Amino acid sequence: MPSPALLPPSTTDAFAQIIQHAVEQAVRKALNIDEATNRRLLSVAQAANFLSLSEREIYNVISNRELPAVKHGRRTLLDVRDLDDWIKAHKRGTV
Repeated sequence: MPSPALLPPSTTDAFAQIIQHAVEQAVRKALNIDEATNRRLLSVAQAANFLSLSEREIYNVISNRELPAVKHGRRTLLDVRDLDDWIKAHKRGTV
């Protein structure tokens, strides 16, 4: 493979973009950041959308201590990892 000094600028730019994208994806995966929101903590409305439930159902699941929540002032936030764990716990096996 030729040294970077011998590659045309467009080729080195393309390699740089590929490397940058790969690093971003690895960081997202390591931090478990949701692709759709680019966030780890979601509001109740976002969590309801994520789980295809109503906001009232989300509050019920939180109050039943089935799903942990983060309180920040008056806001209730939910960790994407906890939502994923809740989904896994409520999956039914195939027959």
